[in-house]
Amino acid sequence: MKRSAVLFVEKATPATITEFHDVLSNDLESVKEKWSFEFKTFRSSVKNLPVGEPKLLHAVTFSHRDNQSVVIRSKSAIVTTAQGSTIPDDLVLNSCSAGACEPFDSVLMSKLSNLWTLRQSIKGDFGSTYKTTELTIRAANIFSYGSFKGLVIELECEDDVAAEEFQQRVDKICNYLKDISVGDFRTCSDHIDPSKPHFLCDVAYQYIRVLEL
Repeated sequence: MKRSAVLFVEKATPATITEFHDVLSNDLESVKEKWSFEFKTFRSSVKNLPVGEPKLLHAVTFSHRDNQSVVIRSKSAIVTTAQGSTIPDDLVLNSCSAGACEPFDSVLMSKLSNLWTLRQSIKGDFGSTYKTTELTIRAANIFSYGSFKGLVIELECEDDVAAEEFQQRVDKICNYLKDISVGDFRTCSDHIDPSKPHFLCDVAYQYIRVLEL
């Protein structure tokens, strides 16, 4: 089973990503493609929502995953994709259909703007991808409306390893950050639904957990 984790270094500088590359250098097998992502938070505009009804909805779009978008509200998720992209048959979670040719966050902004208001937009562009023997590591500086917000690191393990071994690999990356005097960061490797692991939805959920303040 593929595993993932996402780290967010809020107190990074734009140069931290270069320092991170340098500290990884001894482990690198290769430097791979550039990547990007976009993270959006929407707030419900509906008044008098029932008690306990979630007011926030999040959408995460990944360039390096066929431009697929994951929309999450509470613990329910739906996967959509951009026009012309291919959706694998298994991209369904919590009985939500995944087949729209337009990302759902675009639908929210263009057709459902009376129900959902964009509260926050965060982008990571031209991120770097590093391949080691243990992990695929993606790092990107992130910005919100042109303002630098920090560094995001996405960790992906394609090996069929136990959770304990994967956590050791995550801890190794955390120690690298400490080596460059970055000791203040958030990390998440949780599943959105532990009883139904779903890689893409889990990755999106991890972004939400570290980026939503």
